Amino acid sequence: MDQRSVTGEIKTEVTASDRANIARLIEDYRLYEGVDCLVSLEEMLAPSGNKSAQLLHYQGDTLTGFTYLQHLRPDSEIEIYGMVHPDHRRKGVGTTLFEAAKAVWRRRGASGLLLVCDGALPSGKAFASANRGEYRFSEHRMVLDPAHIKRPQLSQGQQVQFRRAEATEVPILTHLVSQAFEASEEAMENWITEAISADNQRFYIGLLDGLPIGSLRTVSIGEQIDIVTFGVLPPYRGRGYGRQMLLAIVDLLLEEHWPNIALDVETKNANALGLYESCGFRTIRTCDYYQVIEGGPARS
Repeated sequence: MDQRSVTGEIKTEVTASDRANIARLIEDYRLYEGVDCLVSLEEMLAPSGNKSAQLLHYQGDTLTGFTYLQHLRPDSEIEIYGMVHPDHRRKGVGTTLFEAAKAVWRRRGASGLLLVCDGALPSGKAFASANRGEYRFSEHRMVLDPAHIKRPQLSQGQQVQFRRAEATEVPILTHLVSQAFEASEEAMENWITEAISADNQRFYIGLLDGLPIGSLRTVSIGEQIDIVTFGVLPPYRGRGYGRQMLLAIVDLLLEEHWPNIALDVETKNANALGLYESCGFRTIRTCDYYQVIEGGPARS
């Protein structure tokens, strides 16, 4: 599906030729800005049940801009990741892609729209400000450095059992995730039922004396695997159970020889940040999130 704009043409279907053009755009962006793209090409173009979307802006045969829309859960906002080729900035390309992204948001009826920018780049903040984006929060991107893992000594009574969840345990996972993240059980059940059947996703459960007290999920793309949806029921927080679960999944992934193990954490979540650092994770970049507010955009 294509649509015309005053500044060029927007495509929403990615061909093999488009993929090569996106790869070149990402490399030109990296060389110009000095930083990597926030999302890998493999992740942006991987088949997904997360209802992601791609918007490509062409001027003739030249790919001048690209936007990736990520919709992780039915109760979450759509996240926008985008870039404009350095030679085609301040020509309306970014604005055209941004308006197309807002149209996708309106059609899907998602709870909100978040513009994601690299915290190290002033251009992202400027674009968000020009397009009436209100700052919401920031997240650190963290990767595992096994040499810095700290392991506390545990008594027998403190040990959490940790295992992979089965497809028949969707009701248990639904309870754990909805309680840990204060989300609708109905929305979580539908989402978990779909996600647990995906080839690149796995759910795990932490149990204390046989009672489920927490869960987490892993999502793999290529050689990278992310630890996500990590939560412990409120009554069991602050007792070291989350640390045991995190170390258990880290050990499992290391045994499976994953070269890149990563996670994201909100910068203001000091407790989680301290936990992740003590378990061997280090920050490689910070992303800023801006809430999109309807209104007249500026040119970019």
